[in-house]
Amino acid sequence: MAVSYARYEIENGFIHNWIVAGPQAIPVLDLDRYQGDDWKLQIAKHYYDVNSCLTQPPVETESFELGDTKLEWNYFRCDDDHFVECTAFYHTCHYLRTWAYTRVTSPTAQDVQCVLTTNGPADVWLNGEHIHRQEHFHHQIPHSVSFQAKLKSGHNEILVRFEEVAARECPYVMALQIVNAPAQAYVFIPTLHEGVARRQVVEKAIHAAYLDRDVYVWDDEITVHWPPDLATAAELTVRLQKLPAWIHSEGQPTISAKFKLPMAAPYQLPEGAFDIFLIPTVREYYEGNLRLERKIRLSSTRNKYSQAPYGTFDERRAEALLDAAKREQSVFSEIAKMALGYWADLKLDVILETIDGINQRKDCSDFFLVGLLGMLHRSGNDPQFPESLKQPLEECVLNFKYWMDEPGEDAMCFWSENHQILFHACEILAGQLYPERVFTNVNQTGQWHREKGERLAISWLLKRGAGGFREWDSNCYFEEDLLALSHLADLVASQAVYDLAAVIMDKMFLTMALNSYKGAFGSTHGRAYKEHVKGARGESTSGASRLMWGMGAFNDKILGTVSLACMEHYEFPLLIGAIAADLPDEMWNREQHAGKLEAGCDKEIGEWSVNKVTYKTPDYMLCSAQDYHPGENGYQQHIWQATMGPDAVVFVTHPSCISEENSHRPGFWHGNVTLPRVAQWKDVLIAVHKIPDSDWLGFTHAYFPAWAFDEYVIRDGWAFARKDNGYLAITAARGFDFIQRGNSAFRELRSHGRENIWVCHMGRAALDGDFASFQKKILALAVKYNSLLVRCATLRGETLEFGWQGDFKRNGKVEPITGFKHYDNPYCVAELNASQLQVHFGEQGIRLNFAK
Repeated sequence: MAVSYARYEIENGFIHNWIVAGPQAIPVLDLDRYQGDDWKLQIAKHYYDVNSCLTQPPVETESFELGDTKLEWNYFRCDDDHFVECTAFYHTCHYLRTWAYTRVTSPTAQDVQCVLTTNGPADVWLNGEHIHRQEHFHHQIPHSVSFQAKLKSGHNEILVRFEEVAARECPYVMALQIVNAPAQAYVFIPTLHEGVARRQVVEKAIHAAYLDRDVYVWDDEITVHWPPDLATAAELTVRLQKLPAWIHSEGQPTISAKFKLPMAAPYQLPEGAFDIFLIPTVREYYEGNLRLERKIRLSSTRNKYSQAPYGTFDERRAEALLDAAKREQSVFSEIAKMALGYWADLKLDVILETIDGINQRKDCSDFFLVGLLGMLHRSGNDPQFPESLKQPLEECVLNFKYWMDEPGEDAMCFWSENHQILFHACEILAGQLYPERVFTNVNQTGQWHREKGERLAISWLLKRGAGGFREWDSNCYFEEDLLALSHLADLVASQAVYDLAAVIMDKMFLTMALNSYKGAFGSTHGRAYKEHVKGARGESTSGASRLMWGMGAFNDKILGTVSLACMEHYEFPLLIGAIAADLPDEMWNREQHAGKLEAGCDKEIGEWSVNKVTYKTPDYMLCSAQDYHPGENGYQQHIWQATMGPDAVVFVTHPSCISEENSHRPGFWHGNVTLPRVAQWKDVLIAVHKIPDSDWLGFTHAYFPAWAFDEYVIRDGWAFARKDNGYLAITAARGFDFIQRGNSAFRELRSHGRENIWVCHMGRAALDGDFASFQKKILALAVKYNSLLVRCATLRGETLEFGWQGDFKRNGKVEPITGFKHYDNPYCVAELNASQLQVHFGEQGIRLNFAK
């Protein structure tokens, strides 16, 4: 077929239009041979090919073979961050390589400076000649390298092959900039579709589409929107697809400006992740080779969210197990079926696939092995337990690697708090099952493993009792901590481990209760992912809070919920549930969590601490981590959040990229590239951002989901929101744009500037009148910025002063933002490292004893 060429502009020197093949993912099966800090570079050099591996000129939709792998050239259009985006999570180690091809026309022959930005090694070929190689690994934030190139007059073929070595999360991007690109230079994409003009119309229509929210509940109509400034109408095919590709509805509209296309409502659909899949007409796509496409991710849920306690624990337990069993999404669905006695409905292939993954030592194997061990302890002797599972389970348990000091290299993560206690729980429960058997990886008996696991678990538990969690209030990793602790506090033979696990669970539930609002664990978080911060419905702890005290929602995060529901011996303190439901006129909570930094195997290398506050009223909650490592590189820390309901949440971050893929850490919404300096006094919060000149995106932004509010107003440099009787006002010193297109349409306030200050005020109808009165009062408050310092008045008649350096002052006096007690609130007060924590609510009281 004849090849045509689609023309595109160069965007500030960046090439945004490519055809991309890959990634080719080659399993690295012999990790033991690559030792040392440069193990990734060793792998890359081992697999490196000096040739491009291509034998034919690339053309869109055509394919080529490399060994057993067949790769196809697909069109890729970069977003505002300029990246060709291949980021993903790999549970085992792989060597990756991806090819990106384009053509650049130059009106004259010219020497140009190019900048190639990648996470890993890369090569560049220009007109068939290899002109550049860079070898580096920058795991989260990609690195830029400059090089010189000679463009010829006319068409110039550019091929970039970029590599990575993946082990768990793998940020994997590429951007190419021609710094001094000629004024009349263009990009051309080779395609088998002849109608290039039609292509441009369709592509603009596809990329103009947007959703106004991320989560759709029950009868919310899933509707695709187009903006009012779309210039040309176009025929498209629009599908609602359940991952991976089940089509639930399809439309073939002719779209135009302001067009809306309803697709379905969640009550008509299974729960889970969906894509809006946009392509040209079916004939153009499949027969005419017009292979333009775009996917917009959304979440559909039928489960209603509970904002007040309901039912009994036994009723909620049955509800949780039924919900998990129906999901059939992992081995924990099968565990739920066993707990319900649904033996006939078991899917043995799911359990066997889980065993196979553990045998490969995939990352997160500890999550699933502890579930299998719990299943064996509780149900292994049941006459209905499938006989065909017993030998594979036994071999899996006896051959596993239970800690980082055992032989064997793999992709499993041992270092984080959640993984530590999960591995210890696995080792204890495995040793209890087979005390006399020899475990093959270290040639030791089960009794030896049990004793080692108990020793390590007790050490971990005592540290959490004394100082809390470095991954503080993590609404993702708390689920995994509870997964481990629910097995220890129900199944272990050691009384010391059993008692400590139960009391640490009590402490975790207390922390959740103190920092939750109507079931939303809207606290600051030491680790978080995007779906956990953009509302409470997707939080990993939401099912646990609904199970334990009746607020939240059962969702697809079932590991912790199922494990808690299977417990028979843990007695939850009802007082904690009462605290979670309590909404006094104001609750001011200050906490400090602190401890020793460790480099594995209990080797201490430093100290860590976080000081955080929560202000809760009947109408909202405002939480933050105070003065937490400002200016340092961030990871997945969620520094502050305002919560007015399960969906009505607001926070500010400094993003690394446009992609919301969770293997970016930080990403678009979770974490910060550079941590801000934050201070909060009750209902007012100040966040000061100072990001480096080299920052890739150059902006900070607020998550502001307009759809989740009862009312919102953008005026006079402020964004105002109302949910029920709660109010919020937020502004930025540099001003902001309310984004109304793209994947964050009507959910983002974007503020450009390397130095910036965000100010957030909360209000209540009981104190501030109606919504219009609240706005008027906020606009009347004095706010004065002086570089990275702000002085502002509050609705409560006070004056706050805070900046990048110096003290936080309230009414001219220093207000401490560090050095807090472990807990300091109306329900409990305790110093760090206290051996006991006394908690009271009304006439009730409990004592948590953390001593061994």
